[in-house]
Amino acid sequence: MVNFHIEPTSKCTLECPLCDRTWFYETFKKRNLHEINIEHLVKFVGPNAQITMCGNNGDPIYHSKFHELCEKLKDNNCALHIHTNGSAKTKAWWSKLNQILNKDDCITFAIDGLEDTNHLYRKNAKWNSIINAIKSLKERQFKMIWQFIPFKHNQHQILAAGQLSKKLGFDEFKLLQSDRWLGKTELMPDREYVDSYYEHQQDVLIDGSYKADMKPNCLKNDQPSNELYIDAEGDFYPCCWIGTYRYKYKHVFSPKENNFNIKTNSLQSILENGKVKDFFESTKHFTSAHECCKIQCGVKNGK
Repeated sequence: MVNFHIEPTSKCTLECPLCDRTWFYETFKKRNLHEINIEHLVKFVGPNAQITMCGNNGDPIYHSKFHELCEKLKDNNCALHIHTNGSAKTKAWWSKLNQILNKDDCITFAIDGLEDTNHLYRKNAKWNSIINAIKSLKERQFKMIWQFIPFKHNQHQILAAGQLSKKLGFDEFKLLQSDRWLGKTELMPDREYVDSYYEHQQDVLIDGSYKADMKPNCLKNDQPSNELYIDAEGDFYPCCWIGTYRYKYKHVFSPKENNFNIKTNSLQSILENGKVKDFFESTKHFTSAHECCKIQCGVKNGK
């Protein structure tokens, strides 16, 4: 089964300091905002797909026809995992989404703190709107996760946030490993907090160096084993990291130059393309893997 990572839209209401749309403001200011075409996407991914909706530049729920998008994918028996900041939607909107999703699905809310701190990184996030959304989903079939990124300003609230997550009916409280504080010492949490809460996860990125033991192998039985990434314009990338750093690594993989778009190609035709095959083949070994693969997948030992 092929897994997909989809960016339904490049729209977002927040201004997170280390988001690409903030870092590369001038670039994004000149770009049109996009929404993925529902018909093209449903046809491309096919039935029974596992789909993560987590935009690199936008929040999935701001697709203007998000309910229709989910309905079409659910009609195709797809399992959906939606990542969102959860802000600026009404209770009625969430109630309608609740009716569409089922036990195979999941919503992850990115909430980095409590009422007095979440907006410090998730700028423009509306706390009451988020809490109302969560409360409107109390009676549901799908899984719900609170995802928390530790920063200097919220590290003291990890325990309280975890307790609140239980009170609100979340199925899981999850701390996210992140490099969002790199280069921003005022954001970096104290090591004692990171170590105490990540004691079973030794590959935390802190102080600027990776401690992971992953290898950049995106193939299993000669088939892609990672989540194939499709951005809001319908362009195909081997993974979300190549899609995230599309400007930096455009020499590595350029869907526009090769017409790798869901409007004009099938999944099979793209995967059978020689350039795509060569890319995945290169991930088998450290020496042949591209820089992005080495950095983002935390390669070590030079194997």
